[in-house]
Amino acid sequence: MMNEMKIWINKVKESQKTNEYEDAGTINIDIKFSSNLSSNIRDNWYNLGVKTIKPIYEDLYMLSLVTFAVDKRVPRNMFPDAWTRKLNVSVPVIELETWNSVRDDINKMLSYLSGDEWNFNFRESEPNSNYRSQKKTPPHRPEHLDTIRAISLFSGGLDSFCGAHKLLSENTPTIFVRFQEYGPLKGLQNELIGALQSTYQESKCDLFTFTAVARSLFLSDNKKLKSENTSRSRSFLFLCAALTVAGIVGDGIPVYIPENGFIGLNLPMTPGRLGSCSTRTTHPYFLSMFNAILEKININHRIVNPFAFSTKREMVNQFKEIQSFQNYYDKTISCSHPCNGRWAGYPIPRNCGYCYPCLIRQSSLLDINSQNERYGENIFRSDYIKTTNESKHSDLEDLLSAIIIADESTDSQLKKRIIMTGKLSSEEIERFLRLYRCTISDLKQLLRKSNDYLRLIGD
Repeated sequence: MMNEMKIWINKVKESQKTNEYEDAGTINIDIKFSSNLSSNIRDNWYNLGVKTIKPIYEDLYMLSLVTFAVDKRVPRNMFPDAWTRKLNVSVPVIELETWNSVRDDINKMLSYLSGDEWNFNFRESEPNSNYRSQKKTPPHRPEHLDTIRAISLFSGGLDSFCGAHKLLSENTPTIFVRFQEYGPLKGLQNELIGALQSTYQESKCDLFTFTAVARSLFLSDNKKLKSENTSRSRSFLFLCAALTVAGIVGDGIPVYIPENGFIGLNLPMTPGRLGSCSTRTTHPYFLSMFNAILEKININHRIVNPFAFSTKREMVNQFKEIQSFQNYYDKTISCSHPCNGRWAGYPIPRNCGYCYPCLIRQSSLLDINSQNERYGENIFRSDYIKTTNESKHSDLEDLLSAIIIADESTDSQLKKRIIMTGKLSSEEIERFLRLYRCTISDLKQLLRKSNDYLRLIGD
């Protein structure tokens, strides 16, 4: 067990550790022969017309890349409560004074996001260590960038597919940003983007792809750490990459992160379940903290979730009559582990059908002809709970408990639970109460397909 993990970050060039970090683990970002953290984003910035981006955007992306790597490579079970990590990280930045002015804000925001105690200490970058493209020829800015009016995250999930339809149906030329963490998802995402481009030919639609690879972290004694299977900071990296694209396109371009409000709220399904592995990146409290930091460091792009107070079913119903949505929604992936199906012989990623996001997905499709939907597991099989292992049906059992708790709770009791997820205004609390009740109602309607589940929830 340890009380604190210290980590020293080198970017492009190695630098001498200070005395405080002499025994720290090391992360080297794209350093020849010794890199354990890398990203291809520089070459994709080049494709947008720049070899290097403005320093404040570069610093922001580096911060998110480091956060992502530390989150994935420092095991939670090394710490006393097997969850909360105390992380002391020295990060090189170009705009040192600016980052020091928001250091406390950064630590607070990321601690809320991942459930850890972050302590970032900024130091000045080594000379000539800019994160620039290595291509020799001058970059060329594509002409269509001047028409772009939005940047939006695109995971290939049902929510991001809804978000894409919303922007393009409103004739908003958009660059969609994709984080290629799992290679097998690439083909499905390309197919979805192709469908959008064919449907909305008059509204420019482009795709920006980036990767980030975090390899093993070694401590000062060369001890190799095991990886961590939770990664709450992944979408923070996703957002910061999108912000760099917005910075290249033009001042004031908004960044959209489309996600249904039920997942964004991330209310624990049961008292003993803290939503530990789920994202908090679209919770209004996180987004308000992040937008406030962006304003303080003079990055003029606002992050917006257009579906913050919509259920997933309400999102789907906005676009269910559009032909491209009808033809391709079943190819979207909402699953928390879409590539696990390969162990069962499935050649392409698919929704498992039993994880928490898959259960919410199924309740969102109640008003659409979903006969083409295919899941790895059918939770309505009569012997499902009896014949599957506990890890597979644990989310379903917790969801059944959540429905019972919600039905037995007064509005006042639910509001208290909602308040505990993060700072919210009175109006936001009321809107989330409606959202939560509606989603529970959708889930109950879904579960009415099984008499066994009906008996369990007393409906």
